Amino acid sequence: MKRLFLCLISIAVYANPCCCYDELEGEPDLFQRYAQVFSGSAEFLYWTIAEGALDYALKMHHGASGPTPTFAQGGFKHAKFEADPGFRLSLIYFRAPHYWDTRWVYTRMTNHGKDHADKPGSADEFLTGTFPHITTNPLNGAHSRIHFNYNVFDWITHRVFFPNPHLRLRFGGGASFAWMSQNWKVLYTDAEANVTTVRNRWSFTGAGLKTGTTVDWYWTGDLYLTALGYLGLLMGSYSNRAIEHSTFQTTGGDNPAIPVRNAHYEDARASFTFQLLFGPSYQKNFCSNRLEIFAGFEMNSWFNLQEVYRSTQAAASLAKETWMNTGLVTFYGLTTRATFDF
Repeated sequence: MKRLFLCLISIAVYANPCCCYDELEGEPDLFQRYAQVFSGSAEFLYWTIAEGALDYALKMHHGASGPTPTFAQGGFKHAKFEADPGFRLSLIYFRAPHYWDTRWVYTRMTNHGKDHADKPGSADEFLTGTFPHITTNPLNGAHSRIHFNYNVFDWITHRVFFPNPHLRLRFGGGASFAWMSQNWKVLYTDAEANVTTVRNRWSFTGAGLKTGTTVDWYWTGDLYLTALGYLGLLMGSYSNRAIEHSTFQTTGGDNPAIPVRNAHYEDARASFTFQLLFGPSYQKNFCSNRLEIFAGFEMNSWFNLQEVYRSTQAAASLAKETWMNTGLVTFYGLTTRATFDF
């Protein structure tokens, strides 16, 4: 009662949050480690995506060596993602004085991107696609549009440690669920207004385990350094489809309504993921509550998901050799968070 009375007097007279002390350590209880609380957390994400295997065209920088067929020449044009907003919501329960917590976390992102390339100005330089374009005329332009849909739900339980009054460590793990998809459309056009459209779409739905740690290290005043690192392995269902249409008819018997490419691949696969976060945080104790505000850099990478399928060309009854390009998917950017105990 005496400590509560002193807290109330402090708020009323000085309009400052009260600071409770750890009687064993003889120092301020920076993390209110004896308070059993629920916490709500809301995060604003402003991320972009770095992803491999997204080339769609080559723009020549000089003329060809001659009439003999050559290999790839010029600078690659590839699909690019813009930075887009997203969010993460968390509900956390801290069990004092047993020093463990459990949290339910949902992350949602949608990222978009577009890019284009035009024919070079010189008559002996060309724009060529890295996907086949069904036309007899050189390309005038190539356009790329891409969209990523990202959802992750985690249920994580931590053991909480306080090695000293200025440091809080959480070690733990739990279940992770993810469902995501990517749609990529490439459009090739020539001088005769012929159009070749290539669509690539993959999706993954999976569940697995995730483990990691978070660190809060008191720095000075109400400022802390906060870091997080997690590793996860999810198993799930993967689907990949490539479809290509062309308005150009190579022969009179061709039907432009039927795709010249229509390949579908499915399997059950594992995907490895890691998450890293680092930055400063502002943390303030009140008599009955605690506030944390964080702003920093975050990166989330996913393996074994990004695949682009190409193939050789042959008559319908003949074999087609598959060429597969793979890449890493990495979300990265600014993460800001506000957490309040109640």
